[in-house]
Amino acid sequence: MKNSGKASLDTISFKNLRRLYLFALLTIAVTVLLSQLLIQYNLNSQLSDSKIINISGKQRMLSQRLTKEVLILNFITDSIKIKQEISRLDKTISQWKFNHYALENGNDSLGFPKEKTQTLIDLFLQIKPNFDQIINASTLFLKNKKSNQNQAENEKLVQIILDNEGVFLSKMNQIVGEYEKEALEKVRQQSKTEYAILGFTLLVLLLEFIFIFKPTNAKIESLFLNCYTLRKKP
Repeated sequence: MKNSGKASLDTISFKNLRRLYLFALLTIAVTVLLSQLLIQYNLNSQLSDSKIINISGKQRMLSQRLTKEVLILNFITDSIKIKQEISRLDKTISQWKFNHYALENGNDSLGFPKEKTQTLIDLFLQIKPNFDQIINASTLFLKNKKSNQNQAENEKLVQIILDNEGVFLSKMNQIVGEYEKEALEKVRQQSKTEYAILGFTLLVLLLEFIFIFKPTNAKIESLFLNCYTLRKKP
């Protein structure tokens, strides 16, 4: 009767340990899964930040190209070259405008977020007048060139572009710098988060070793010892 009661207690004890063991495995699995999800999220975020920095840096080059193409188109007289330069300028304006709106307002296809920090919002508000002046002047200049008219107006439009291009470049440099600063801060925060997850995982493993694996091992050793003792008895 006594042995039967002991066996029953051992059975209950092993059931509890089995539950704890399964809980330990589940906890480790969930921790590893969350860690991997965080790493993948961080990698995607870094790729998005890298693309944003690349496009914002490209905006500086495109604004300079736009100004150069406007100046070339303003002075050439060959009809064939004029058509070529009109086509080239049209593409540059479209790309420059698309990139700017994608950076300012977000773009799902490019993976650019709509939400921005207040610093970036303020910088885009500051650059807006210069961007609008350049885009409006270059668009009207291109329209006049396509219809081959209003040369006197074109001279004024070219001057407007020249007056705003330098200011735009300076403010765009600030935007690029802010993007780089925020991307670096994200990397730092992500690194801290990953270290925190690593610390939590190690803590979980330590607690599981103390409260689950060690008692399980002791119980198994006790069971084998009891079995061995029973076999030794005559």
